[in-house]
Amino acid sequence: MDFALPEELQMVKETVRRFVDKELIPIEMHSQEDNKLKPEIRERLEKITKEMGLWLIDVPEEYGGAELGLLSRVVIWEEMGRTIALPSRERGLFGPEIKPILYNLNEEQKQRYFYPVLRGEKTCGLAQTEPDAGSDPGSMKTRAVRHGDHYVINGVKRFITHADADFLQVLAVTDPSKGAHGGISCFLVDQGTPGFQITGRFETMMGERPYQIVFDDCKVPVANLVGKEGEGV
Repeated sequence: MDFALPEELQMVKETVRRFVDKELIPIEMHSQEDNKLKPEIRERLEKITKEMGLWLIDVPEEYGGAELGLLSRVVIWEEMGRTIALPSRERGLFGPEIKPILYNLNEEQKQRYFYPVLRGEKTCGLAQTEPDAGSDPGSMKTRAVRHGDHYVINGVKRFITHADADFLQVLAVTDPSKGAHGGISCFLVDQGTPGFQITGRFETMMGERPYQIVFDDCKVPVANLVGKEGEGV
């Protein structure tokens, strides 16, 4: 059995390896500040990855991305894993991190959230993990109750990596009787929404500092529900 990479993927591998050796490994000791890549360094490196033709590597071509397959992305990730210049949980150098659910937004939601993320104008985070549930949707306690044209969300999310993003995908229980089988919904919650508060950060062995979020009667428009109720997981 031949495990050799196809010629085009071998070229990608060698290109990314040279990039890591020349641009990343030499700056490992001074590339980050507060566990984030320094803005001036990010700007310079992203310019290089664009010139390399490796921008938006996992984004479909219809949205201007390279739409590389999984094996291509694995080859890139393998080479990028040779350096510690980048924060462990921050987005990489190949364009904005596009959460898969953003492709499924309706057109009005895409205009407000998806396209701005694609253009690098907004950032997005995921709020799922909870103190007593971990990442198990079946044990989730954060509730979202509909009142007319909005939902009221109450609960606590913990260890949320990008809680300071421009908006979050928040998973909450809308039908407790169904649990994880149709009882969890997803909402787009803007930073600064009344009732949404970051209440702390945690030190970890990996150097990142995820956040705790409290939702206290946080009012979110029905228009910010992703899909239908119960389609959050």
